[in-house]
Parts: sequence; structure tokens; C-alpha cells
Amino acid sequence: MARELDERDKEILKKLVPELDDMLRLGIEMEYMNILPPVANHHSRDEKDFKERLQKLSPDDIKYLVDKVMDGSEGLGCLYPEFAEAFFSVTQRKYSSDVADRLRKVYETSEECGF
Repeated sequence: MARELDERDKEILKKLVPELDDMLRLGIEMEYMNILPPVANHHSRDEKDFKERLQKLSPDDIKYLVDKVMDGSEGLGCLYPEFAEAFFSVTQRKYSSDVADRLRKVYETSEECGF
């Protein structure tokens, strides 16, 4: 589900995509309505790069993203399976294996983007 990103979302996005500041300075504006799908699909070279970006987040940032996924305001359905698994892996390491398992279930039942 899409939403308008608030300041906390933008802070997390900047941690995940530090090159975004350079893009903004060049006048390239990005109007994202989620965090995880654009980072995975547009800014990460591959799932390893995506995982490395996620590992820069604090446990509180991961919890924030988990809460957004659980309340339906952050989408997972547009992630390729290997990118989703990278998110689950980082969540398990930084937050909780039970939560990572719940995220997998949410992912398995989410609407796909047609990959």
C-alpha cells in the first residue's frame, strides 16, 4: 500500500540510499510511496547490495519498517523473493526470528507486482 513518506521514512531512506542527497542536489526528485521496494528495485545492484544497505539500519529502524509492513503501510509484494529474504535475514539478526517468520507469511500472502 502506498503512502506519503513522513520525516522518519525519509531519514531511513537516506540511510539506505546515501546517494539520494547527490541526486536531490542535481535536481532529481524522487517521490517514493514506500521505502523497501524502491531501494531494492532502483538503488540496489543486487540482493547482496540490498542486504548491505539494510544492515546500516539500527534495530529501531528495522522495528519501524516491520511495524509499517505489519500495519499494511509498507509494501513487500513488489520485492523479488531474494530481496525479501534479505530483509527477513536482517530483521532476524537485528530484531527477532519470530518477527522475521511473520514477515515471511505476510510476504507470501501479499499481492504481487507481476514479476
